[in-house]
Amino acid sequence: MSSEQFSVIVRCWNDPQTGTRQVRVVRTDTADEVHFGDGSFLIRVSVESSAPVTRCLIRHLESGREAYIQGGPNLLAFIKDSLLQ
Repeated sequence: MSSEQFSVIVRCWNDPQTGTRQVRVVRTDTADEVHFGDGSFLIRVSVESSAPVTRCLIRHLESGREAYIQGGPNLLAFIKDSLLQ
């Protein structure tokens, strides 16, 4: 059975000179910068009190393609604490 792994480091920061949010993505295996195409994404987190799993939907708005990520109770806390400061 073959497996594939793709790892990147995502760095986000505010640029006070331009008033914009900057993002830099670098591959961990080659240290090459990853360039993204233009796009917008919807990220929806669903938490149900009766379910032990938190689901996160990511939708590429232009194409309508979707993917789900599942995690335990720490997924919502991670998103709130790390990404939505």
